[in-house]
Amino acid sequence: MEHQRDNLIGVLQSVWLWRRPIRNICVLTGAVSIVIALLLPNYYKSTAICYPASPELANPEKLFGSSGQATEYYGTDQDLDRIAEIANSNALVDYMVEQFNLYVHYDIDSTSKDGQFKVRKRFRKLYLAQKNKNEALEISVEDTDPEIAAKMANAAMKKTDEMARKLNTESQGRLLAAIDDNIQRKQEELKRLGDSLEQLQARSGIYDPVAQGEQLALNLASAESDVVKNRARLEVLEPNPLIPRDTIAYIKANLRAAEQQRRMLTRGVEGDQPSDGVKQLTLERYSTGLARLQVLRDLHYQARKQLSYDLERYYQIKAVFNTEISAIHIVEKAEPALRKNRPVRNLIVLGSVISVFLLSALGAVVVDAYRDVNWENVLRRS
Repeated sequence: MEHQRDNLIGVLQSVWLWRRPIRNICVLTGAVSIVIALLLPNYYKSTAICYPASPELANPEKLFGSSGQATEYYGTDQDLDRIAEIANSNALVDYMVEQFNLYVHYDIDSTSKDGQFKVRKRFRKLYLAQKNKNEALEISVEDTDPEIAAKMANAAMKKTDEMARKLNTESQGRLLAAIDDNIQRKQEELKRLGDSLEQLQARSGIYDPVAQGEQLALNLASAESDVVKNRARLEVLEPNPLIPRDTIAYIKANLRAAEQQRRMLTRGVEGDQPSDGVKQLTLERYSTGLARLQVLRDLHYQARKQLSYDLERYYQIKAVFNTEISAIHIVEKAEPALRKNRPVRNLIVLGSVISVFLLSALGAVVVDAYRDVNWENVLRRS
């Protein structure tokens, strides 16, 4: 303990012996630091604060209420990280350099080899985009002009919003192009189905399966009834000699007409080529064409239904695409600072003087400690 105390006394003795040089150095350093501190320009800091908006706000299903789920208006931590990454990107930095002509503002030669690197580095020293303690994004800019600092902070926030929205609109644009191509193909398919349906209706004569089927059944039932009735009359009256032959001939003619009608309704007539191009509907044609007609009509209905859904979704996405939905919620816009942010001149002067004092004291101790050393012998041995 006594040895340590002696060492401390030795240190104090060395400092005391060198007090005048140390004092002079500290005074000179203080004077120089005061001059330098006074020559340093004042920097003013402006800060804009925002929260990320939820990507669901640009979701057509959520926007038009077709999903049935509640919409979140504020983004998650991942959304905040994405916005912060955009705010710190070189694309935003280059935009700020061009927008505010920072080569001239920072007095950097734009034609030099390292011009772009230097202006980016200088701007990033005065620019900060980071999350704060409340999980919001703070965009801060320092400048010697408080008005310019506020304008730059607001411009950076606006550009961040624009770049984030562009990422969404690019995705929506690709989706719109894919849906548009799909709609065109489905429209062509729907046209082919419609043409096939028209051709089948023309060949089969079926346009309203339910109504025509009921009418065909009634006609067949009526024709069959006439055949049975006339045949029964003929069987009863023909053997009776008292019945005039004209009556029997009339009944036979009615029977042949009923049988012909039944045959036409069942199978049609060979070489049936009516002038209007529409064949008579028969039971055979109805039975043969009904199944294919129902399949085509179902396919046509499903194609129209899907096309209608795709068109509705296309117009919803296009409406969102054409609407500028902000990617951020602005809490506070940057305003010109009322007081400088730096430099703190008294701390610069005080820190310089204390640092020089400590270094001078250390130098005095080292000089006293090795005063008795013969440096020539030491150098000669080495």
